[in-house]
Amino acid sequence: MTINPSYDLPHEMTEEQYRLLPADVAREIEVVHGHVIICESPVPEHNRVARRLAGAMEQLPSTEPCVRVETDIDMVLWRVPKFTFRRPDVIVYRCLPERGAKPEASDALIVVEVSSPSTAAEDLLDKKVQYARAGIPLYLVISLDPKFEIEEVREFRLDAHAAEYRLHGLHRDGFLRLEHVVLGEIAFEDLTR
Repeated sequence: MTINPSYDLPHEMTEEQYRLLPADVAREIEVVHGHVIICESPVPEHNRVARRLAGAMEQLPSTEPCVRVETDIDMVLWRVPKFTFRRPDVIVYRCLPERGAKPEASDALIVVEVSSPSTAAEDLLDKKVQYARAGIPLYLVISLDPKFEIEEVREFRLDAHAAEYRLHGLHRDGFLRLEHVVLGEIAFEDLTR
């Protein structure tokens, strides 16, 4: 954590308070059900996988007329009953009409978390439930081993009726094969080399 110790963050925060934070402080937190969560800076290998995945996804064809792929960008999940936003490692979302606008959960088509042993519980429990509740159709969890190699990618698809994710696929053979929104194959080694 690199937040300046002299910056006094409250334990709870509204969206208005979040918007008033200095950019360097805002970049290091998420707000879940109004509670401030300080996010540790990831290791370079984590960021490399996310960045390369986003680049590869941008190059693949899509079933949507216009999509954008970004890394590490705020996405509001809901505002009621309390403000909640997350910053997925990768997000694929419908193009927004306004330049500079950030996507909200209703714009998101795919969210991806790059998960290491220290973040697996949050990625596979908390975030999975929150992204499903927000109605995001596809959730990918890329599991890294202690040497930062990709062990597997879990592909969850939304069961809208139940408002929860169902495991749709387990990618373990060295390739992520995408069949929803973004279409194509991405080799694990292209993301970690």
